[in-house]
Amino acid sequence: MKKLYKLDGWTLFAMFLILAFMELIQMFLSNQRIGAAPAMGKALELGMYTVTIIFSFAIYYGVMYLVLNNNETGFQKTIFVNIVIGLTLASLLSIIADLITGKAPNIWIKIVIGLIGNGLIAWTNWKELDVSQNSKIKISVWTAICFVVSSL
Repeated sequence: MKKLYKLDGWTLFAMFLILAFMELIQMFLSNQRIGAAPAMGKALELGMYTVTIIFSFAIYYGVMYLVLNNNETGFQKTIFVNIVIGLTLASLLSIIADLITGKAPNIWIKIVIGLIGNGLIAWTNWKELDVSQNSKIKISVWTAICFVVSSL
């Protein structure tokens, strides 16, 4: 796990692209009416999903960056990698649930998947961040808040 935090910028960008691809697959699988949409509708859906992925990741990373920015250093790559790994796992679990059930997951499945993904983010942040205990608590609280907001 320590080797992941020493990656260069292009590899981190590739990790984000993997996350975005997994999220796009999950969003298309959860939309039951996309098959009947015209080509322009599918293109608009793709654009809307892409903007949603970028904004949600930017907000998630930005909040954690702002919490740690005041008094800590050297956390940027660690936070980025932890968020990407947790959200990618959540997307993969959601894809598997969609394929098994053949329909969009209900609220309980979303809660369990979100709990696993955000729990992994919180756990890896707690274990791998070299910051003070107070900052780890703040990051864990913000991860829980992000879980509640994303589960709505």
